[in-house]
Amino acid sequence: MGPLATTLEGLVSGPWAALWYALLALIALGAQLRRRPWLTGTTLVAPWWWSLVALAALVGSEVLIALAEDPAPEWSAPLRLAAAMSTFLPAMALLGAKRPQDRGWQLIVLSLWGILALPSIEWMLFGGQTELHPARFWFLVILIFVGATNGLGTRHWPTSFAYCVGQILLLTSLFSSPPLAWGPLAGIAAIVVAWLLETLRWRRDARANLPLNRVWLDFRDAFGVVWALRIMERMNASTRMYHWPVALGWTGFHAVEGDAVTDIPPAVEESLRTLLRRFVSPEWIDARLADAAPTASSRVPLGS
Repeated sequence: MGPLATTLEGLVSGPWAALWYALLALIALGAQLRRRPWLTGTTLVAPWWWSLVALAALVGSEVLIALAEDPAPEWSAPLRLAAAMSTFLPAMALLGAKRPQDRGWQLIVLSLWGILALPSIEWMLFGGQTELHPARFWFLVILIFVGATNGLGTRHWPTSFAYCVGQILLLTSLFSSPPLAWGPLAGIAAIVVAWLLETLRWRRDARANLPLNRVWLDFRDAFGVVWALRIMERMNASTRMYHWPVALGWTGFHAVEGDAVTDIPPAVEESLRTLLRRFVSPEWIDARLADAAPTASSRVPLGS
């Protein structure tokens, strides 16, 4: 190993590593605390708490490993695997973010963590580190894919991409041979970048000039593809049933026939309110309806 490689390895291990992880934790915590007020009135509070759990698990495990007397303690691989599995919890909590089952859903999220982290318990009890069973490996691949694609087509796609990269780096560092010394730090840094991206302010879509489109686009961006497609399906079923002149598309309401939408019937607004009340409060909707016809240069927080 050359002098440069030795120096780099020293910067990602021991007290130096603990310092980097502590710094990342402070940055991530600041990003999450800034984002928290934007979630008021939504069912996204539980995924937010699971993000804090993942942050504590990731940083806490790496700090313990970095400060251990043994540079490669036997319990490092099981601990890192259990911590890496916590990164799947916010996305799973989001899939259950619908009232009234959103509270009970958190038990399923906790159970998922136990199932995913089961190999780490086996490694601790029986010693050593073995490869994951192919079924477990492909299950993790599916979970990463679901989490990454849920942000596609929304303003959250950079967040989803960075988070996916972080998960892949964390898992690669566990099962690469030889282990990547910089893998955990790079993986956690990518996840922190994902959380920072959620705090950015983005130029509002020009199609949000209609107040009801503002409601829809903010919901779509906050809850992602899975729930947005479900709401679109329910909304357009009502459109066909009641022969309303507008339909809901991915980018907002559009006329079934004729020119662009300039006015939306009150019945359509009431129907959308009814569908969204399982996810957001009436105050959340009213705040967006009150912000009518924003200018093209106006900016809003992601997920606000």
